[in-house]
Amino acid sequence: MNPHKIRYIEEVVFQKSFSSVDKMMLHTSFIKTSALGLAVACTSLFAEVAHAANKYQQDDWSPEYGSNTWMYEDPTGIFETGPLDVFHAAKSLYLNRQFLDAAYAFGKVQAKYPKFRLADEAAFYMAKSFENLLMHKAAKSVYEDAIKRYPQSDQLAKYHFQLMNMDYKEGKYTEAMAKYQNIAQKYGKSDAKTDADYVAGQIKFEQGLYQESIDLHASILPGNANYLYARYTMGITYSRMNKFDEAENCFRTITEQPVSNKSERDIQDAAKVKLGHLFFSAEKPDIVAAAQMYLQVHKESPVFDEAMLGIVWSFLKVNKPDEAIKLAQWIINNLPESIHVPEAYLVMGYGYFLKKNYQNVLEALTQAIELADRPLVSVASRDSARQAYDAMQSELDSVQVIALDLARQLPTPRVESKRKALRPTLDKVHQTIEDYASFMQRAIQSDRFEPIRQRIRDDAGFTLSPPRPGPYRPPNYGRPDIPPIDDFEDLE
Repeated sequence: MNPHKIRYIEEVVFQKSFSSVDKMMLHTSFIKTSALGLAVACTSLFAEVAHAANKYQQDDWSPEYGSNTWMYEDPTGIFETGPLDVFHAAKSLYLNRQFLDAAYAFGKVQAKYPKFRLADEAAFYMAKSFENLLMHKAAKSVYEDAIKRYPQSDQLAKYHFQLMNMDYKEGKYTEAMAKYQNIAQKYGKSDAKTDADYVAGQIKFEQGLYQESIDLHASILPGNANYLYARYTMGITYSRMNKFDEAENCFRTITEQPVSNKSERDIQDAAKVKLGHLFFSAEKPDIVAAAQMYLQVHKESPVFDEAMLGIVWSFLKVNKPDEAIKLAQWIINNLPESIHVPEAYLVMGYGYFLKKNYQNVLEALTQAIELADRPLVSVASRDSARQAYDAMQSELDSVQVIALDLARQLPTPRVESKRKALRPTLDKVHQTIEDYASFMQRAIQSDRFEPIRQRIRDDAGFTLSPPRPGPYRPPNYGRPDIPPIDDFEDLE
């Protein structure tokens, strides 16, 4: 961002005292929302983090096995070369996210070279290929078969962990924790144990067992692929426990770490937003520090809208209603699908209230209430999606069984013909599963946003209601749950 624009924001947002605004009778309180916004508003990104589980699945691959020519004696006693080439070709398909072709290729490794020293690893990636296609039934079958087939393999702990991880993704927490205990007892010194700690910590968090969640995540150390994600969950957890200093330490740690991919940058942006909320809602608010955090969030980030909304609240906090209204309108116009649009109307209404433009107050707050009355995902649409998915379940299962059977066979012309004929059905099934998973993720986000929807309705309704007798209510300010933009000229 242009440094002159940053200075402008800092000067405009931060040079004013708060006294004039603090005389306004607004019902919303950022302090109140801190407990709610930091504790409950885990935002779409956190939902995404919590349900995407561990990030160790981002594989680092290098051809570490030497020459591509490896002498192999098949059961007939004939020496041939090739298993390593086939394995590398399969891994290339996997890394290029051609997961169905990768599953077939890794199946070829196992079928043609059952004694190959990487056959157990081929089984792992064959299962991972199906897992990435969201075909959990096929993936589980491969992992369970591999556990029996390769009892001495160094992949064994990973097989068990992947089964635990799929139970977690499917919401089967009891089954997942039973598998975790098995991993902890038998594979306590393996890397898979650390991955299992992360997933177990996520489960404890979602069950409200916060100290247990913190204990599990605290064991994940820098250098581990799950470290940033574990610290983020710890920060949210400490916030829910009203341990804000500890929460700040967790989020700050994330912002200070180097990142190597988009996923890590996204979690770092989310941590910056949470730090902004903490600074904004502290006993002694530091609006400058809060806005500086919001301004650092990348425009491509999943929490960009939340950071932008934070800047809107910052403008309002320092009695700059024109800037607040302008930026709120930008959110409404440019991010219409954001879950924060209702709150953008809310803060816009508050801005007009400061300007004593009461007709616009009425219009903005009425719109805030109308939008907040609409859940992101209705009960009816959720029921309809579940019924449609359940109706296809037998077809989904049978297609996975067929695909797995074909993956376990050598690619003869007959098998290749069957694979080709099955692909359109597989594509359709995969899209159905993916669409349903995306819908359910949206439903989870809707559930987590519910307390915020209720707060918006209450706050807007209170401001629109006639004056009431009783003690003076100190001013309150909603939470900054919004992202910054890179070019404020876009707001013109």
